[in-house]
Amino acid sequence: MGKQRLTSIFATSLLMGVSLGGYAVASAHSMKTANGMKQEKSNTMTSPIRKTIQNSDVLLGAAASPPSGNGNGMVLFEQVKTSKMISVPFLKNANAFQLAVVDHTAYVPTLQGKTYLIDTQTHRVISHFSSPVGARIADFSNVEHLLILTGGKSVTAFALPSLKQVWQLGVGGNALSVVGRVAYLSGNSAKNTVIIDLKNGKMMGTLPVGMIEDTAYDPQKHTLWLANWNNGNMTVVNTKTNHIVDVIHQSEGGGFSMQDMGSMQKMMKATGGYMQLAVGPRGNHVYAASFSGNILAFNAVKNTFDRKIPTLPMAKLSGIAIDPSGQYAYATVENMKETVAISLKNDKLAATFPRLVSNRWVVLH
Repeated sequence: MGKQRLTSIFATSLLMGVSLGGYAVASAHSMKTANGMKQEKSNTMTSPIRKTIQNSDVLLGAAASPPSGNGNGMVLFEQVKTSKMISVPFLKNANAFQLAVVDHTAYVPTLQGKTYLIDTQTHRVISHFSSPVGARIADFSNVEHLLILTGGKSVTAFALPSLKQVWQLGVGGNALSVVGRVAYLSGNSAKNTVIIDLKNGKMMGTLPVGMIEDTAYDPQKHTLWLANWNNGNMTVVNTKTNHIVDVIHQSEGGGFSMQDMGSMQKMMKATGGYMQLAVGPRGNHVYAASFSGNILAFNAVKNTFDRKIPTLPMAKLSGIAIDPSGQYAYATVENMKETVAISLKNDKLAATFPRLVSNRWVVLH
């Protein structure tokens, strides 16, 4: 599946170092690997599921340690059919956000300056390497064979599989989309979106689109979708020409302000605001998780708003992923510390996964 090569997929204040997610509960047991590295054994938890979903989807996401008290950052695997959770702890107090999956390896950057490699089949930490402090967003280019990490101050490319640093650019952000040999880097406090040549790490230009919480590339329509979490504008860019083709305003997509960044209490009071975006498997729809409690669905053929899909009353949604068959949307309910599955056939709640929280989901199939 193409998504397993990479499905990327902020907490609302990366640049302030605040994470809304990471409340999963798991115990850890230390062990030594063959190369002497201290590794945490993964553990399993079982969550009651409201209804049965008969597919082989696995939800994969990084979670930071809780914002108060000690704890390990971790990677979470949720087997949707059996509702079994596997947690893989790593660095104590680690702040991880968006991982990238290349073949059967998950690359998990942390704010502290370590990136972990986790085998997605054995659920074990393979190794780790030093990465820029502050970088916790990962993506990769299959064309240039690069792992790309970004944070508040820089974007850095590492060759795959050697992990040798190739280039670094002194521009940061919290939303990154790779399109062939080009990357689009945005920030929820930046005024513009930067276009980067992945071969040499040079800026090719900018798009006048800012305050972006997340972006998503639709390979079927060759469009980039950029979500402004402040005013609710969804900007659609033709990636062949780098021209803006549409701006769709949806009030529930806005609601966050720079004045609230750094205050968990204020941010959780927001009644709207885009979080993660996800593209449907056939490229006909783009979905956005919103703090309004609705999944906002957009028609990617006509570049129009389609419908609101309710989840739970008073829900604050962050992470979202779409089942490869297009049947379900999986979304994190931030304030309830759980994840839900919504049927895209009837827009009804299909399942709940308690204690499962990540701000950026990947779905493996």
